[in-house]
Amino acid sequence: MSPAIEAEVRQALADQQSWRDQCWNMIASENVTSPAVEQLLSNDLSHRYGDYEGIDLDARKYRGNRVVVQLERRCHELACSLFGASHVDLRPLSGHLAGIAPLLALCRPGDTVLELNQECGGHRLAGKMVNCPLTKLETQPIPFDDDRFNIDVQRTLELVDREKPRFVIVGSSLFLFPHPITELRAGIDAIGSDTLLQYDGSHVLGLIAGKRFQQPLAEGADLITSSTHKTLGGPQGGLILTNSGAIAEAVGRALQPGLLSNHHLHRIPALCQTFLEWMEPGESIADRTVRCARALAEALSGRQIALVGAHLGYTGSHTVIIQAQHLGPAKQLAAELENANIIAGSCRLPGKLGPEGLRLGVQEMVRRGMLPEDTDEVAAVIASVLRREIPAETARRRVAAVASKIAERRASSEGQPA
Repeated sequence: MSPAIEAEVRQALADQQSWRDQCWNMIASENVTSPAVEQLLSNDLSHRYGDYEGIDLDARKYRGNRVVVQLERRCHELACSLFGASHVDLRPLSGHLAGIAPLLALCRPGDTVLELNQECGGHRLAGKMVNCPLTKLETQPIPFDDDRFNIDVQRTLELVDREKPRFVIVGSSLFLFPHPITELRAGIDAIGSDTLLQYDGSHVLGLIAGKRFQQPLAEGADLITSSTHKTLGGPQGGLILTNSGAIAEAVGRALQPGLLSNHHLHRIPALCQTFLEWMEPGESIADRTVRCARALAEALSGRQIALVGAHLGYTGSHTVIIQAQHLGPAKQLAAELENANIIAGSCRLPGKLGPEGLRLGVQEMVRRGMLPEDTDEVAAVIASVLRREIPAETARRRVAAVASKIAERRASSEGQPA
């Protein structure tokens, strides 16, 4: 690389860091890692291969993996202990790959898959796959109760009874409240179907780890598929958890060599650290995340910003959803927030709640040091920007002041200079 281009690249990274340090990042699918996790991401394993097929950690294609096997085995033990699982697969490079691997492993051409549609926050794992002519699946949306902003159990079980789907995939990118896993499991078992219940935990895995949301495997899910960043705050990647050895083996063989070979070994030490951090003090982090989300929602509602789930207590997760219909087009609102250094995303909403909304996630700001008492000012600025009551420059100054305060708080708690 020429010196000029190298300088340009380094400056771009410095500019990104400088700008983001003055922002509120409220993208519900992003997070930052702890300094300890970040330090473990750069290591010799980024140069190595550790391929294995099935679920036997010792069955390596490459030589020189004795330490790799040791690290992965320890990481598996930590993950299984944290999530109450018998088997884990850490090879998926994203939550999306983790989500589609069970479908490739356990479906046959023509099988039906039920999943939440996009307006209800579904990641549409099967729906995206059917765009490939090699994948022949039938997909149908899970019935949804707009008033409860949750799955309609009775209508879903009626659909299961009628269609006998191979999979029902629950979980959402608009995850406000736990999904009714226990009820769905009991109903599927009563029907006598061989339907598998897959829980997409990408957005709430940290809250599951912190025992602050729900425990999908204990409640009857056959498997959890997830990313490893979002609320978990680990390195970007994916994982699959199950208590079934048969499912673990089948999915492992679909993953490798079908979907990947090199599974980016440098993530493994960082994942070990991430799991350890959630074992203690994980519960306090999860609790603070939910308390901050609810406090933000209450403060926004107090400023007459319409929110999904207001009559249900707003949220039980890291996410708050603003109904955009009385404020303007959601994408335009998100652009105006970004101009004020508030990074959020637009989304689609179902039925009378829609058609559009703004999705706010508090997990990164909590990781950076935000407390519930900070959320009143956060809500005040957001509401003022959405109503065009203050200039963007004024909003940016207020955003920077809060960002600086919570950064100093985090640095103080970690014993580092601010």
